[in-house]
Amino acid sequence: MWFTKLALRRPVTISMIFVCSVVMGIFASRMLPLEFFPTVQFPGIFVQANYPNSSPEEVEKNIARPLEEALSTMSGIDYMQSTSSEGNAQIFMLFDWNANAKLKGVEAREKVDAIRAELPDDLRRVFIFTGSTNDQPIIEARLSSTTDLADSYQVLNRVLKQRIERLDGVSKVQIHGVAAKTYQIKLRPDRMAAYHIDANDLFAKLRESNALTAAGEIKDPVQRLRITVNEQFKNIQDIKNFVINDKGLKLSDIAFVEFSKDKIEVGRHLNRQYAVGINVTREAGSNLVDTANAVVAEMKKIEDLPDFEGIQLFVMQNQGDGVTQSLKDIATSGFIGFILSTLVLYLFLRDFRLTLIVSLAVPFSLLITLAAMYFLDMSLNILSMMGLMLAIGMLVDNAVVISESIFSYREKMPDKPQKAALMGVKDVGIPVLAGTLTTAIVFLPNIIGEKITITIFLSHVAITIVISLMASLFIATTIIPLLLSRMKSNALPKPDLEPEQSHGRYSRFLAWLLNRPFIATLITLAFFLPFIIIFKAGLVKQDPGNQNSNTQLQINYNVNGNYQIERVEKAVSRVEDFLYAHMSELDIENVYSYYTNNDAGSTLLFVDEEKRQHSNEEVRKYIEKNLPKLAIAEPGFKRNRGDQNGFGIVIRGEDTGTLLNLTETITPLLKVIPGVTRVIPASKRGRQEVKVLLNSQRLHKLGLTPAKVAQTINIGLRKQQLKTFRGLYGEIDISLTFDGQDEASLSDLTGLPIELPDGRQIRLDSVAKLEVSRSLPQITRVNRRTGINVDIEYSEDDITSEELRAKVKAIMSQVTLPDGYSWDFGRGIFNDNKAMGIMVVNMILALMMIFIVMAALFESLIFPVAVITSIAYSISGVYLYFLITGTNMSLMGMIGILVLMGIVVNNGIVLIDRINYYRQTGYHKKDAILHAANDRIRPILMTVLTTILGLLPLSLGDARIGGGGPPYYPMARAVIGGLGYSTIATLICLPMIYLFLDWMRNFYKRLWRSTANSPSKIKFSQGRLTARIK
Repeated sequence: MWFTKLALRRPVTISMIFVCSVVMGIFASRMLPLEFFPTVQFPGIFVQANYPNSSPEEVEKNIARPLEEALSTMSGIDYMQSTSSEGNAQIFMLFDWNANAKLKGVEAREKVDAIRAELPDDLRRVFIFTGSTNDQPIIEARLSSTTDLADSYQVLNRVLKQRIERLDGVSKVQIHGVAAKTYQIKLRPDRMAAYHIDANDLFAKLRESNALTAAGEIKDPVQRLRITVNEQFKNIQDIKNFVINDKGLKLSDIAFVEFSKDKIEVGRHLNRQYAVGINVTREAGSNLVDTANAVVAEMKKIEDLPDFEGIQLFVMQNQGDGVTQSLKDIATSGFIGFILSTLVLYLFLRDFRLTLIVSLAVPFSLLITLAAMYFLDMSLNILSMMGLMLAIGMLVDNAVVISESIFSYREKMPDKPQKAALMGVKDVGIPVLAGTLTTAIVFLPNIIGEKITITIFLSHVAITIVISLMASLFIATTIIPLLLSRMKSNALPKPDLEPEQSHGRYSRFLAWLLNRPFIATLITLAFFLPFIIIFKAGLVKQDPGNQNSNTQLQINYNVNGNYQIERVEKAVSRVEDFLYAHMSELDIENVYSYYTNNDAGSTLLFVDEEKRQHSNEEVRKYIEKNLPKLAIAEPGFKRNRGDQNGFGIVIRGEDTGTLLNLTETITPLLKVIPGVTRVIPASKRGRQEVKVLLNSQRLHKLGLTPAKVAQTINIGLRKQQLKTFRGLYGEIDISLTFDGQDEASLSDLTGLPIELPDGRQIRLDSVAKLEVSRSLPQITRVNRRTGINVDIEYSEDDITSEELRAKVKAIMSQVTLPDGYSWDFGRGIFNDNKAMGIMVVNMILALMMIFIVMAALFESLIFPVAVITSIAYSISGVYLYFLITGTNMSLMGMIGILVLMGIVVNNGIVLIDRINYYRQTGYHKKDAILHAANDRIRPILMTVLTTILGLLPLSLGDARIGGGGPPYYPMARAVIGGLGYSTIATLICLPMIYLFLDWMRNFYKRLWRSTANSPSKIKFSQGRLTARIK
């Protein structure tokens, strides 16, 4: 190869290039930015509008639908989902990965501004967000205390939030679980009635107050003066003394004006004590580990302050620790794998110098890879580190094959080291290059093909692997030949022997097998049996949850309605008491919970892995069996499937009432499926709703309008936001409501006073009829169609997700839905199916690319098929090894198979290339097979064993992505099992397959020639056929 000639001709130049690359790699290892995930801009937009104290139906009608209509005119929308819940509307739009999300965000803002007049007047803001991986909090912490933290917002803001935000690299700090104090105007109904104050007029006047208005400017020859009218409140007394009518009545005469905290909507517990949530986000481009360490160090200093006496600070998640743990895992696994690989090489080579030269290809390749990553503006993150972990076992392969080939020539010509190096590289250069290309090319469809989340993230793994393989190829074809040509050989000249004399046991076994074609055929087919048996019997379970973290479990309470938050807290406390009563026997270290008026969840954090006595599944079963029953909830462990949240179905249509009736019909049908433990329709978690039906004729006689009555009810029952107050601590909200609104009953609503135009007041029930009904907790619309989720929980011991899906599909096919209504399995399963389909297509494309590379190498369309069979053998080996080790097939296992496709063909390439070489020199094909097998058995075994031993520590350990994500071992075990099994199958079966394909090629070649040499017979046959047709 020309670069080998260049290295031998210009050794100093190549050496300096190599040294510079290694030195740059050393510096790059210190300068590469550390991140948890690579910076990826998510191709979606989030639109959020907060409308407090409003029902889901009101939010959907007045906010969600107008926003949907405006935003749906944007181009390139793949998916749109709106969620209308109590007091909040959220719209999510997903675009193609090639779209510029930031530009889409600007376009969305223009669309929203264009319809701002159509939205409710008291809707304050519409937020539009775009997201990237850098927006995730790097630190999630909780504060707990024996004292009440509910009133500690100002202390936490001043002592904790502001101090941490001043640190380098910190973008923002969010505090959850404590509410800031606000100015609250609470109207007194008796005083309002006594002074004949109309709530609507008062609200309108207060909205216009507390303003800073521009009133023009004064221009003179010297200067220009701007005029502003300042009506802003300066303190609470200004609010109390605000004059509300022409008689001088003050606001304090008819209302209580207080500076007090808002009611908390989300509560948190840590170890059965009230907790406050702290989220810290870093600036883009800052070093994640340094920033996280600085935040944790500052938190420890804050914890020692007098203001924090009695407060416990607990860091729940630290991305910096995840990155650090991944670095430790790669260093430990890589070092152990490097030592094991070196020992194997020494056992084969029996030469310390040669072993050292070949082994050092691993660290040097990694350093060159780090240098290339730095100049390509990449970061060191959990995905790039996954690529480095996978590459460790493969980096020595090229060096082994080339050094073995060079030394075989050195034995023949010990006095000509440079010629031996050139001949050795030339002998195996093309197969080595083809092997490297096939290993790298399997990732190409994921890099340039259709973009989805998994392919985007997998491309970052692939780029690291490809760079490291190119670095190893450079070292193997330049530095190693250069060093070996300078190294003195102790070998004596080796005499040329006849093929039979030089053959070892492996060649003699092949010779015996080649003479027994029937036995050879049976053995070749038998290697496929493990996969057929295991796959058909389902002995290796599919693990859609990706064998996630063993360090925690989540309990979802499934609250079946809306309640006072204090009542939900009592239910959570009861479950926490049960968990703490069994802490030691369930290996629980901490319990963190959250709760709202209609939702709750608890996270169980376990002790360290080495102290665990029970698996997650054992803990899950014990809790499900013994957990106390709750009147307002049905706690259980949620499956990570279905419509983003759990396995289930979604019924879609237009009318909410019809959808509710359909869910009531379908729920009992799903409950009878064997293995299903619970079916939870979304309507079950709804709340009671009062509908006010106005009497239009009565309103007309009294001179009232529906809008005025609705506005009066709105003020009476919903907190109205006014213009903010600017104080010493920034902007403070001002709200208007009736006193006792939080405790208002149905009787209070019926007696709500309505102001007539003549000044008299009447009760609401005199002009309206009130009906109580159940409403949905939230209204979800997908692509502008309403849907209701039906969640299905099941026992994995009794039924698999695939079986459950088939049974649900069979039941739903028997249900007659009205026109315009449909059902599906939800977005989560749709994404799973799409991802699996794209992965299968990418694997097929990778297979075709491997075939193209080998066809170009062998100049044949037949012989690449023989090498492709090693991929089929490798998949059989993966399933067999998974069965032996009790490993489930997960996403990490699929990634391992993808990597395996590029590795296993290398053995076949090296072997068949050598067979073709001997055939071209005049050997009979059987002799060529035996001689090639004898030549290539050592490098094949060395490369396979070094790869397996390089990944062995990873397969036996519990290293996880980011320290707490899915484990690496399914991926490592897939490579080890598939490569080991495929190597055995390749060494035994590939020669037989080669002979069979060669026979087929010759057969069809003879058939074609015989046909071409018999034109008269063809004409006769065609004439006879024509006569018969007539």
